[in-house]
Amino acid sequence: MKRNKLNWASAMGALAGVVAITAMPREARAIPAFAAQTGMPCSACHIGFPQLTPFGRAFKMDGYVQGGTFPDIKNFAAMVEGGFTQLHDKVPGGLAPDFRSNNAWSIQQTSLFYGGALDGNIGLGGFVQGTFDGIGHQFHWDNLDIRLAQMTTLANKRLVYGFTFNNAPGLTDLWNTLPAWGYPFIPAGLGVGQTAGLQTTGLAQAVAGVGGYAALNVTPSDLLYAEADLYKALPNHAAFTLGVGPEAPIPGPIPYWRLALQHSSWKQSIELGTSGLIDHPYPSGFTHGPTDTLADVGVDAQYQYITVKHAFSVQAAYFHEFQHWAASYPQGGTANLNDSLDSESLNASYLWHQMFGVTEAFDNITGNADSGLYNTGTANANGKPNTQSYTTELDYYPFNTDGPKFFPWVNAKFFIEDTFYTQFNGLAHNYDGNGRSAQANDVLFTGIWLVF
Repeated sequence: MKRNKLNWASAMGALAGVVAITAMPREARAIPAFAAQTGMPCSACHIGFPQLTPFGRAFKMDGYVQGGTFPDIKNFAAMVEGGFTQLHDKVPGGLAPDFRSNNAWSIQQTSLFYGGALDGNIGLGGFVQGTFDGIGHQFHWDNLDIRLAQMTTLANKRLVYGFTFNNAPGLTDLWNTLPAWGYPFIPAGLGVGQTAGLQTTGLAQAVAGVGGYAALNVTPSDLLYAEADLYKALPNHAAFTLGVGPEAPIPGPIPYWRLALQHSSWKQSIELGTSGLIDHPYPSGFTHGPTDTLADVGVDAQYQYITVKHAFSVQAAYFHEFQHWAASYPQGGTANLNDSLDSESLNASYLWHQMFGVTEAFDNITGNADSGLYNTGTANANGKPNTQSYTTELDYYPFNTDGPKFFPWVNAKFFIEDTFYTQFNGLAHNYDGNGRSAQANDVLFTGIWLVF
């Protein structure tokens, strides 16, 4: 695939230069706030962050309190994500407001967060993140998960149970299969966005909810996990105050559920699960009256094999979204009374010596044609949502097992992501009616994810 300036050869050269500069013997930890609290190495909780290991999942499930009692300065940290974006073809008018039409540098996001114990004596802990969006030039609240966790026994089996206050369906999940924590972990913010997406993804940070969860060790190797949450769209004033306004036009509660079974051995773990939610949004442009119905139901699986030298993981997920336009269809907002959307994702990653990683990923969205729902002129001319992509990613983690003595909790990920599309918004060629092909949106994104 030909690119107009930056290509894989030059990108690899840049990464090699970074490796030569940073590959020096050091001593280190993990993700800053949690590493400082627990004193554990990054590899204890992560396979190349943010993927969680079995220990990392237990730390999260137990309320983020291990190694801590009350808030401390070490529980505060920061994060910066930035890099260089190149599309196969430029985007007339700019990749985003105030950005060039191609070959653009950006600080995608800068975040501050608190992570760890709030009151470890009662099992209260949390993860709180605020982010400045370098693309949209706006500060907003980001991931929020406050937990109260307890441990007991049920029929002589270990049972962990707890309660959570959070702001995104799936954010509380322990595996990297659901959209909230799934691949891509660093999407190109200046890439061209497709017109269709799951409601589960779209609700992130636009809602707030409470829920309960329980994890039962049915055997020493088998964990049964169940969770139920109830969300509510943020009021308009709160949404704008938190940087995510206007409010999501969804009245009433939004139920979310999760069920998963994990089997673990010394080196391996495998998870099989299902999840879903249902909500009733108003038609576009309305804040009262009749509503539509959107229901997402998914199945997912994850496999991990972890040793000192090698870490291998595979995640797969399938979601079906049922769309019943009881309010939008009579008003002409959709061409059909009922539509459906299907999302499939599959990715495999390998990490060598906790330092060099490679990921291969496949994503596919399909659905029936609806000229009222998807026909947005220059973005989608044929009324179909179908989009298919393949991604190859190369990573280098200089501080996963070592780190500078003067700042042992710093961590970094240098990455190169190359994504190419075989279909975009319904077609491989001329999807927008103006001659733009799916290939035109192929994106090469390279940069750094720095946490400290």
